[in-house]
Amino acid sequence: MSIEPVTLLSLMRGADGLSAWVADAADKADPPALRRMALADLPAGLCPQRDALLADWRQVCAARELDAAWPALWRVFWATLSESGEAAAPMPRRVTPAPAPKASAAHPRAFRGTKFQPPKAAAPVLDLAAWLADDRLFDGLLARHDHARLPLRGADGAALAHGADADRVPTVAGLLAQGQWPALPDAFRRAFLWSLRTRPVDDLLAWLQLWRGLGSAPQGPALALPATLCALAPGAHAWAALALTLAPSRRTILLTALLKQRAYLLAPGALNRQQLAEIDALDADDDRFSAYINAVLDNLQRKVGVAYTLTACVLASRQKDGYRTSGLASELRACKEGADLPLDDVARMRAALGAKHEHWESIVWRKCAQVPGLPHILRETCWEKLSADVADTWLSIFTGTVWYDDDHKETEKQNDTRWRGHLAAFPAWHAGLISLSGAWQEKYARMARDYAGSWDDGETLRDSMACLAPLQRRLCRAPFSADIDIGHPLSSLAESLPPQGWQQLAAAGERTWLTVERACRRDDHAGLIGRGLAGLAQCWPAFTMRSFDAAPAGLMRVARLLGCMAWQRRSQFLSQTAHAPWFATRWTDLAPYDACRTLYRLCTGCGVQSPLPRRLREHIEGSTVLSEAQIARHCRLAMSRLPHTLLAALEQAVLRSIDQPFKLHDRSGAASHAVRLAAGIDTNRKGLRRFLREHGEGRACAYLDHPLNRAWFARHPRIDAAAWQGSTLRMDVDGLDGVRLTVANDPLDILMLGTHVGSCLGLGGSCDYSAVACLLDANKQVVYARDAAGRVLARQLLAIDERERLVCFSVYPINAGVPLLRAFHAFGEAMAASLGIDIYRHDDDDGYEVAIVLAEYWWDDGVWQDRDSYAPAPPALAS
Repeated sequence: MSIEPVTLLSLMRGADGLSAWVADAADKADPPALRRMALADLPAGLCPQRDALLADWRQVCAARELDAAWPALWRVFWATLSESGEAAAPMPRRVTPAPAPKASAAHPRAFRGTKFQPPKAAAPVLDLAAWLADDRLFDGLLARHDHARLPLRGADGAALAHGADADRVPTVAGLLAQGQWPALPDAFRRAFLWSLRTRPVDDLLAWLQLWRGLGSAPQGPALALPATLCALAPGAHAWAALALTLAPSRRTILLTALLKQRAYLLAPGALNRQQLAEIDALDADDDRFSAYINAVLDNLQRKVGVAYTLTACVLASRQKDGYRTSGLASELRACKEGADLPLDDVARMRAALGAKHEHWESIVWRKCAQVPGLPHILRETCWEKLSADVADTWLSIFTGTVWYDDDHKETEKQNDTRWRGHLAAFPAWHAGLISLSGAWQEKYARMARDYAGSWDDGETLRDSMACLAPLQRRLCRAPFSADIDIGHPLSSLAESLPPQGWQQLAAAGERTWLTVERACRRDDHAGLIGRGLAGLAQCWPAFTMRSFDAAPAGLMRVARLLGCMAWQRRSQFLSQTAHAPWFATRWTDLAPYDACRTLYRLCTGCGVQSPLPRRLREHIEGSTVLSEAQIARHCRLAMSRLPHTLLAALEQAVLRSIDQPFKLHDRSGAASHAVRLAAGIDTNRKGLRRFLREHGEGRACAYLDHPLNRAWFARHPRIDAAAWQGSTLRMDVDGLDGVRLTVANDPLDILMLGTHVGSCLGLGGSCDYSAVACLLDANKQVVYARDAAGRVLARQLLAIDERERLVCFSVYPINAGVPLLRAFHAFGEAMAASLGIDIYRHDDDDGYEVAIVLAEYWWDDGVWQDRDSYAPAPPALAS
């Protein structure tokens, strides 16, 4: 929530007309500021009677007869307050009627009986506005008024009754509050009184006491904040009075939070003084106190009690190093109150997690209210047997793979189903987890997390555990690797298979799973394989399982290639390819020799290597004659190779489909990579396809001359395009023989900046589209560190921001050694020097803006924050 942009505090009448005092937070000022404006400038939404009131005021100002303006005068009186201060306003000009003509010798009858009449003097303006502008003057007007002829009018427009005290002269104070108001300072009168003019006098006294307790401020937050509260909820002074129990520096924080969270709409006792004192005592940092009190009040709006939120505040107060204050209030937000929070088990969990993962306490507090059954998991988990990293991964399974959001009811049923599946899998996963230790336990936890996160149908996940839970445990012991995760490929494949498929997976041999594991050595490869296996198993489940048993290596290779394709294009491709003779033919229904002849013909026509032995091929061609026994033996051998051949044919079909517009796949590995990248991205796809077509036509660097890139250099004449785009800067790495840093100049190699190091910009990564922006945009360059064999050891993205500073982004992979990091630091300094520009130094108060020039979108991975840590040490001073 946020404070109301503009709040009307009062409508005032004065010598200069009608005006309004408002609390203005339209510029997100915190707290709001008081501002006076003419009533005509006040938005009509804040004062619906504005136009009618201005019309009445104009009538009062122009009145020449009291009777005609009398109703308008009282409407203005009751809708506004006088702005008169201690200084008296000047007495209005006395209005006297024009004298009647006098008789004279020339006109003894003073024009009576004659046709001539002297012109009548214009009736003077009564200047009623001046009388209204000051309460003391208006009291004088009422003292001389003929109340019997023109009775006073009330706020409803009806005549006020003249009671037993008819002899008493009416006054402004008597009309408004029967004389019960104390003397009011001008600042209070201006900011509070209009909202309180019709309220009981006790409310006025309470706000007056509060304002005086805040220091009787004539301006500033100590006036604006309580005045805004009073205007929005005149009866909410009990909320505002809580501020008086705090230190002066925190009073403004509380009042601001009351406005921001609209707590004044709640019952006054929802937050008591003792609870406020506990919140106040949690931390000496005012920013953290602000986060705590805002979270408490925000949660109260959703009927989450103060005690429940206070528990989270206590947990968060222990985690200063793990929490950024800026995000603390959102972390303490709860959609509903949890009935069961096992604090003792949370303490056991905390002990297992250690200081590195202490943030989990507040997350678990919030999730216990959202996720039914999570307290049971906290109680039943043997935290004492888990390492800190395993406990962190274990919690993510049950808190990060299912999202509950009260604002999206349509997903709640699906979430409940998924959660029930996870809850049902808990005993098997937990038993497997505590049966392992060390690196194997870490692998098992990661596998369970990937398995849970990739499986959408909770019911089938639950049913699959009987077959696949033992398989998961089997994959977490020798001879398998403790460092390679195949949870995502396993769940992606299993979710798309019927129960018979789960049994086949569980029965698969050790060699098959070792083949799968080798194919998933890189995380990005595992992701691609998982997506490809999911597509294959959904469209061709029987083919997938036959290939898994007979040709796992070929299946992984094809799945990785299919995983490069976007989901919709992959589904469309498999649907169309299913009708091709390779896959539409019922091979088992054919006689073996007929099947081999058909297979040979397809291989010859498509260029796929034939599985037929040479002698059988010669027999089919007629150059050799074989006996029936020989034909049968050769046919058995050929048909045993059928899965490998079908996978080769499928691989060829995939490549032909994605490479058809470009004809680049066979040119190089980098060209093949670019083609596969184009098949999988949607963002920046148009720019990449244009680049690939130009590359195929021999215009590989045409993008550099694009008008948008030229326009960027025109806007930045200080940047030498030749020095930036054609940099020949090279730098050897101290301590690593043969390793050198250079700027990438091969466009296809630039597209591999993520794939080389296994980052999210790589093939199949979540930000793979950004690799295209790094190529196409004139303000971006990629620096590679290669060894003597040309292998990429690390890379860094450099960019020039709109203020013509060199921005150095993080070095990948994240485990790059110190010698490489020092070399990248020195390379950035040399690059900036060659361009004659400065290097952007990370500063929270001084951001950078790297423009998107030719691409559609670019993922800003963040500046290299600890760059200066790798600067060369300054020379020692001579003694």
